Amino acid sequence: MEQKSKERLTGAVVLILLAVIVIPLLLDDTRRPDTGISATNIPEKPEERFTTRLIPILEQDEVLPAGEATEDVPAPVEAEVADAAEPATAGEPAGAAPGTETEVENKGLTGWVVQVGSFSRGNADKLNDKLREAGYRSYVVDEPVKAGDGSLLYRVRIGPEVLRSEALKLKAELKKRMKLDGFVLNYP
Repeated sequence: MEQKSKERLTGAVVLILLAVIVIPLLLDDTRRPDTGISATNIPEKPEERFTTRLIPILEQDEVLPAGEATEDVPAPVEAEVADAAEPATAGEPAGAAPGTETEVENKGLTGWVVQVGSFSRGNADKLNDKLREAGYRSYVVDEPVKAGDGSLLYRVRIGPEVLRSEALKLKAELKKRMKLDGFVLNYP
């Protein structure tokens, strides 16, 4: 075959293939699915005004009712006297003595704590006592975590601090003074 006829035959095949592919696309009247975003999971803008989650801590005189006897309240440790905002136990408002009720609810309070570690109950209590003797506001979290071997671990934490920078300073002081390396967590 001559070169010209080969070129004509190749051109004709290309044109036929192009027509076979393009013509059905142009003549197809089926609807294409809409692939655009039709809905969103972003909630609507709230109507109410923004309010902070921090509420002021009441002074010790305001927490205890004036006529109530305080003989069932244990004497505070020197470290606790310095800051009345220490959480006595989980569920009690900050600064409240055990067994007293306050009108201020605990919800909405936030802060920062330094978690020193997770231990068995006995070891956690020992470390807590050691930290309190050193003047730190430490406590044991009463919600145990299950370890990989099935044992229960209790977290020992120090704080809370209002500012994260203060919690970071406390972490550095713990590492230097007590040789304990902890990490900073959001509280509660």
